[in-house]
Amino acid sequence: MYIIYESDSGFTKRYAEAFAQKTGLECHSLYMARIKVKKHSDVIFFGRVMQNEIDGFKKARKKYNILALCPVGLRMPTNAVIEEIAEKNELNENLPKLFYLRGGFDPEQNQGLEKTLINLIISDLESKGEDLNAVDAQYLSDLQNGADYVNEENLAALLDWYENC
Repeated sequence: MYIIYESDSGFTKRYAEAFAQKTGLECHSLYMARIKVKKHSDVIFFGRVMQNEIDGFKKARKKYNILALCPVGLRMPTNAVIEEIAEKNELNENLPKLFYLRGGFDPEQNQGLEKTLINLIISDLESKGEDLNAVDAQYLSDLQNGADYVNEENLAALLDWYENC
């Protein structure tokens, strides 16, 4: 079994590498995995979430047997968020097993189209004014100010699953 990740700003990579340290599994970026990991190998895939889509998941799904999927996003890990991610990525109830991890956001790293998209999300959230619920208010604050929620403790459920599979 291998760990493969697709990371843009480093939050996802940090989770993948922390999990690799705890398990002793080989860990590779999706780019490097194409030469280091054989097709159809069992993998645990970590990918950044943007607009509920998991970066790299479609490519990885075509090449590897993904047993566990670890989307890393900024939003709080609510049932609604997890359901939206599962639906957008066409996941069924059984495989792969989904472990949402709260990552982070660094406004300084945004450029081009992604910066435009983030600004649209911020504008949309700001337009709700006082109708903004606590979850969306935190999301807005994190987008405006940046945040880092990466914590090895967030890997506990994934570690339990791994140890029992």
